[in-house]
Amino acid sequence: MYKQIPQVQKLLEEEAIQPFITTIGHPFVVSAIRDTLDMERKNIADGKPFDYASLIGAIVARCRATSFEKLQRVINGTGVLLHTNLGRAPLGKEVLQNIAQQLYGYCNLEYTIPAQKRGKRGGFAEKLICTITGAEDALIVNNNAASIFLILHHFAHGKEVVISRGELIQIGGGFRIPDIMQQAGCTLVEVGTTNITRQNDYIKALTPNTAIILSAHRSNFYMKGFTDSPTLQQLAALKTDSLLLVKDLGSGNFIFNDEDNVSQALNHADIVCFSGDKLLGACQAGIIAGKKALIEELRNNPLMRIMRVDKITYFIIQEVLLRYANHQHCTLPVWDMMKQDVTIIDKKIKKLMKKLNADIKPYIHHTASKTAFGGGAMPHKVLPDYGIIIAIDGKRAGDIAHHMVHQPVPIIGYIQNDAYTLNFRTIDDNDIASIADAINSLLP
Repeated sequence: MYKQIPQVQKLLEEEAIQPFITTIGHPFVVSAIRDTLDMERKNIADGKPFDYASLIGAIVARCRATSFEKLQRVINGTGVLLHTNLGRAPLGKEVLQNIAQQLYGYCNLEYTIPAQKRGKRGGFAEKLICTITGAEDALIVNNNAASIFLILHHFAHGKEVVISRGELIQIGGGFRIPDIMQQAGCTLVEVGTTNITRQNDYIKALTPNTAIILSAHRSNFYMKGFTDSPTLQQLAALKTDSLLLVKDLGSGNFIFNDEDNVSQALNHADIVCFSGDKLLGACQAGIIAGKKALIEELRNNPLMRIMRVDKITYFIIQEVLLRYANHQHCTLPVWDMMKQDVTIIDKKIKKLMKKLNADIKPYIHHTASKTAFGGGAMPHKVLPDYGIIIAIDGKRAGDIAHHMVHQPVPIIGYIQNDAYTLNFRTIDDNDIASIADAINSLLP
């Protein structure tokens, strides 16, 4: 019976296995084959018959499981616009095409072309931030957590930082403001209560050793009811030459006339920081903007060597910011989806229904829904949406979800009230055909 087990090389030549050599790499395919063969030998030892087709199927399944670990495009039907697990803001083809035209070779990352000598990173991208927001200077680091750490470590190491108890936030992945303060060598001074903090609470907490008043945006939750907190303008009244006001906007936006508007925050705070991959619509980055002298100090901090970003990040941010500078931000995918009228969303669902087979249509139900901003951006706001519920007799919602994620381009929906649902605000019109194929294949 063991003689029936084929050699690794023979299996590598199988038509069903060969594509995985390109997609996941020869070593991983060989590993999948060997692991499957080991399992097959155990099965034979237990008296189970050998079946070549089953062997191939098992190897393909292992290879496919590995392929899902790769970064790849997915279709977002989760009802979350800026989904942290799905890469937050999508970049879009146009931005990436423009970047590819410039990035395929060398670039002037740290080179001043007119002077023909070494320059500094991020010059133009950072100038764009200043032009759009009114900041005196700006600095780009690898994420907003790095922004906060750098600011706290540089200006408040060994000193006190005052913050409201209602702003001692935790965001995804266990990032906690108190922990960051501790790592930065700061002394945390909590003021107020969870729901009520007033200007006088800050005044009482200030000492000669206070270096920063930190205001942190509640980016992934909101409070309502009996609540109160001072405005940024009220906190700005407490600033001195030795006491900085720092605003962590979390997401940050250039457009909405809201509490997290970057330009408005810069009217009062010495330093403002926010993420690049949320409402901005770019990639992961931390953006620090504010007074020139303070930003220059941060730029010269040795920690910047650790926190600096690469050429790809600068290119993406530069490309995205140019759209804001030219009043074309609505061409960015995150803003396009945000501004979509529900009639457009409804048309996408109607287009899908036309592509479905007659036998599957009775199991597809049109539904009104809501899409959240997500990604630590405007937790109190939702957008109207339409979606579909797929409910097939004899199929559990979990089985449908499993089927949808195992498509050539994985389709990510959600289960609510034991029903599988896809929201369509975040679904590109070009993906409708792929979704239809996936749904049609639910029935034999």
